[in-house]
Amino acid sequence: MHFLHSLAICALMLAATHLRAQEIPEDIRILVPLTAGSSLDARARIIADAIGKRLKRRVIVENRAGAGGTLGTSMVARSRPDGSILLFNNNSHVISPHIYADIGYDPIRDFVPVAQAYVSGLVLVAHPDFGVNSLKELVAKARNSPQPPSYASSGTGGVPHLAMELFLSSAGIKLLHIPYKGDGQALTDVLAGRVPLLMSGYQVVLPHIQSGRLRALAITSRTRVAILPDVPTIAQSGYPDYVLDAWAGFFAPVGTPAAVVAKLNREIAAALATPALRELLAATGAQTVGTPPGAFADYVVQEWRTYGKLVRELQLKAQ
Repeated sequence: MHFLHSLAICALMLAATHLRAQEIPEDIRILVPLTAGSSLDARARIIADAIGKRLKRRVIVENRAGAGGTLGTSMVARSRPDGSILLFNNNSHVISPHIYADIGYDPIRDFVPVAQAYVSGLVLVAHPDFGVNSLKELVAKARNSPQPPSYASSGTGGVPHLAMELFLSSAGIKLLHIPYKGDGQALTDVLAGRVPLLMSGYQVVLPHIQSGRLRALAITSRTRVAILPDVPTIAQSGYPDYVLDAWAGFFAPVGTPAAVVAKLNREIAAALATPALRELLAATGAQTVGTPPGAFADYVVQEWRTYGKLVRELQLKAQ
């Protein structure tokens, strides 16, 4: 009888442990591997607030920037796989590992894709003193300049860097890349006129486009965006094959229980589907997605291969 009683207690303890393993932790940290103030960071905070309200849990956004996002990403790869920490990253998750050596993790094997959050474009802007109002004028100026003009980006291996290099390859021109440690530093120098061009997310530069301190030349997405209705796409500006959409999503460390991943996906997707959050993100030029884990995982692998080929063709290396 004592044996049966002990067996029943063990069974209850195992069941309780199993249930806890399927629960979402009380506190959730969302790590953004880019600087505070970037488009990725700003949108992460909007989404985190909606998720926290839905789950009635504390959801904290932290920044760990550096090396094209690989420093923060590496930190999440080594974290406890229980759903208490999630990586929120964009295309750089599958771009930077092709550019930086010895990053200490595998972007495919060491992470479980949880949910794709949104897609958005980027915008190429110029300081007014640079004297260009369109991509056609920029290309002409680059070809006629004795020294290549420079452009700023948030860092080597980031989406803006690759987006700009892809355009330069399409246009057959050269510009000097000036990588910064984040959008804020890059924007400061472009606004001051020290660097004439910047490829960036909408949120970073939109106020300065609206005030006239920067001129928007073109956006990278397939179609125009409502927040910049008068700005053409790069495809519309003479490069019909050019399209680059920035996407972002949530990743968990490998080993995170499937039940936890599934529940996180359901809650994140439900938050993204609310009209309020969709409108907030649309105001930043982003379109919500909410992809299931399996579909997002397939997409990430496809993007990994696509960007790997592109990085090799463009011969991009960490500077």
